Amino acid sequence: MSAAIDPIATEVRAAEAVTRPRRRRRSGPSRWLIYAGRIGLIVAVLGLWEIASRQGWIDPALFGRPSGIASAFGEYVPSDRGIESLKATGFAILLTFVIGSVLGTVAGLILGLSRTLNEIVGPFMAPINSIPRIALAPLFIAWFGLTTTAKVVLGVSIVFFILAENARSSVRSVDADLMTMARVVGLRRASLLWKVVLPSAVPTLFAGLRLTFTYSLLGVIASEMIAATSGIGQDIVLFSSSYQINTVFAILVELMIIAVAVNLVFARAERHLLVWQLQD
Repeated sequence: MSAAIDPIATEVRAAEAVTRPRRRRRSGPSRWLIYAGRIGLIVAVLGLWEIASRQGWIDPALFGRPSGIASAFGEYVPSDRGIESLKATGFAILLTFVIGSVLGTVAGLILGLSRTLNEIVGPFMAPINSIPRIALAPLFIAWFGLTTTAKVVLGVSIVFFILAENARSSVRSVDADLMTMARVVGLRRASLLWKVVLPSAVPTLFAGLRLTFTYSLLGVIASEMIAATSGIGQDIVLFSSSYQINTVFAILVELMIIAVAVNLVFARAERHLLVWQLQD
């Protein structure tokens, strides 16, 4: 069976390579000019912010100032509180991402491969997903208490539906002729999934995973801001209520750095998995 499907997959990929438009060299600004423009924009915004704060155009007690944020960042991040909060939030985000990604992807693949199950379960997906998760946070806290479980359940309830819909759509987008030929040569559910569906769905699945991490972070932070015994979300609420705005911005900068780093990891992994698609 494997030998039978491999030539088919090879022919399909060869056809895609022929029809795929070749990349053209960028005729616009150079990469270094773009980087310089980005840095210049950041410097200009921060400089204007600092001047406005020092000149009294804006209230630094409410809007902070870049120099104060940098100082607060250096004090908060390496502090015992900052480290413990990062550990608590990071652990919850990791659990949310892993559990939500696995359950959502598996559910989406099953729905995508089974027309019967999709017809039965599919119509319920959108209505359930439309429920605001923040509104469910008090219920999760009542059921599980001020624990990591409550944060993870809230995050998973967001992530699951994103990955389920993403995986279901990726299966539906697989070339119909390739699926038909695979079934003709005798591939069943498991073989069809591993040899045809997943290789074709990798780009869509990775796009969903990158988005999933962001929503895992948002779900956990939101849950911590509502009620938790520890975590970055609790720190944001605490420092906001005491008008330590520079520290709040410092925490937000920390979260942005984490998100950018994780997205870079995903982008690099995706490039390695899709080398054959990135070649001319």
